[in-house]
Amino acid sequence: MTLLPHLALIAAAGLSAGPLAAATKTAYRCTDEHGAIAFQDKPCRNDQKSQSFEYEPAPPPPAVDAETAPEEPVAAAPESPEPHAMPVAPPPRPPAPVLFRCVRADNDKVYYSETGDPPPYSVPAGVVGLPGSPLGSNAHVSAPELNRPPVSPPGGANAVAGAYVEVRDRCERLSPAEACRAVRAQLDDNLSRQRNVGQAERTTLTGEARALADKLAGC
Repeated sequence: MTLLPHLALIAAAGLSAGPLAAATKTAYRCTDEHGAIAFQDKPCRNDQKSQSFEYEPAPPPPAVDAETAPEEPVAAAPESPEPHAMPVAPPPRPPAPVLFRCVRADNDKVYYSETGDPPPYSVPAGVVGLPGSPLGSNAHVSAPELNRPPVSPPGGANAVAGAYVEVRDRCERLSPAEACRAVRAQLDDNLSRQRNVGQAERTTLTGEARALADKLAGC
């Protein structure tokens, strides 16, 4: 026996609705000796009380073309929260260049030094104005240098003036702003010279210009 409990409501409607369409089907309400009721599409057993009725089956669902069927929207996965970005510290700024302004003891020529400690060197006594020298000035010679004996062989009226003495250039450290101005001036001079030299010398100047540019990174 096939149970059809979902036909109960349809059966009630079929008993009171009158004639149905030709597409209806026959179902049966079967009651056994204990009063249990069952609905089925086959006739009841002989020992059951039977009541038949007509019902209209539900229409089949419409066919769906797989090519034209609209796709159901797929819910987008929630975006995972971005991890809290830690602030990145800027790279440390290079220090300002260290530069000394030096003056040669023999000719007052100015140049720049990174150490401010140029080595001593020997010059003729006449260049620094020792007694007997036609220059007549000893501005570049310190007191110990005046007391040193000449290193050239003695002899002649100008023996002292012709001797050699040891001197050292005078240097003073520049402030960071002065050092930056001096390095910029050296770089400008370097780039200007590169326009008027051959390839070999230009290669050397290019390397010097790169070093000067690195120093300016701290300015």
